[in-house]
Amino acid sequence: MSLEPIMPPLVSVLMITYNHEDYIAQAIEGVLAQEVNFHYELIVGEDCSKDKTKNIVEYYQSRHPDKIKLVSSEKNIGCVENELRLLEISSAKYIAYCEGDDFWTDPYKLQKQIDFLEANQDYGLVHADVNHYYQDSGKVIYSFNKKNNINIPSGNVFEYLLSPSHAIKTMTVCVRKDLITKHYISNEEVAKSEWFLIDVSIWLMISLHSKIHYFDEVFATYRLLPESMSRTGNSIKKYKFHQIIFEIRGYFFKNYSDNQNLKYELDKAFNLAFMTDAYNLSDFKLSRNCLSLLRKQKVDIPFKYYLLFILTFCKKIIGR
Repeated sequence: MSLEPIMPPLVSVLMITYNHEDYIAQAIEGVLAQEVNFHYELIVGEDCSKDKTKNIVEYYQSRHPDKIKLVSSEKNIGCVENELRLLEISSAKYIAYCEGDDFWTDPYKLQKQIDFLEANQDYGLVHADVNHYYQDSGKVIYSFNKKNNINIPSGNVFEYLLSPSHAIKTMTVCVRKDLITKHYISNEEVAKSEWFLIDVSIWLMISLHSKIHYFDEVFATYRLLPESMSRTGNSIKKYKFHQIIFEIRGYFFKNYSDNQNLKYELDKAFNLAFMTDAYNLSDFKLSRNCLSLLRKQKVDIPFKYYLLFILTFCKKIIGR
């Protein structure tokens, strides 16, 4: 008796997680709730959590062994290595993402995205709007982009993504895996950098080689925790986050763009952000350098930043 070969999943959903015991069940259930006409899998990268995250994932895996793969660590390896090992394991044509503290809200998310990508070969990545859920207060901003009149373009969007404050919400993404392999993994300078914001680099690299489509509808909820890479009360971590974003955008501008208006906006945005960091870090040298660069650019500097400069100087004088 011959057995039919087991076909690989069309989509691998990658879920990196660390200390998400309060959220991981909702994240997994949002993936399992997908109604599709193709085979997909969920690969969970559990990075040696100190809580019960792994136990919860193991419970779901025992109930869905045909759909859930668990990859665990004996020691914490960090988000970049965690995500890259999941990419390596996947044999699917498409990759979707949902980190362990976010969750999908539309049961047809994957079907809509795959239908579009299968019908439009010149598009390599799709994404969508999200709800913002503030964990500390319980506040929800529904349809965040639409609510804030943020118009997201589709098509060739590299310079749009490169400009300040424009971002793709990772938990809404579905992308062709071969584009990640060809244009990100094979680029050693980018793939082996110390940029822990791996997804930003991947989206920018893909946008250089493929069109990107935006669905003007909500596919997921982005959970904003009181403490995270982008939302932290730690001044050093916040400064490091801004530095990494600046380095990533600077690299892509230097190598792939000559738009001087865009360079002006990038330099302005980051120097203003660094002035706030300088105040929080009591770093007058950083504050002075940023102000000098902004004046050199002939930026119309808001009064707030002159005040931050003065207050940072006062901190230096009194030794804080």
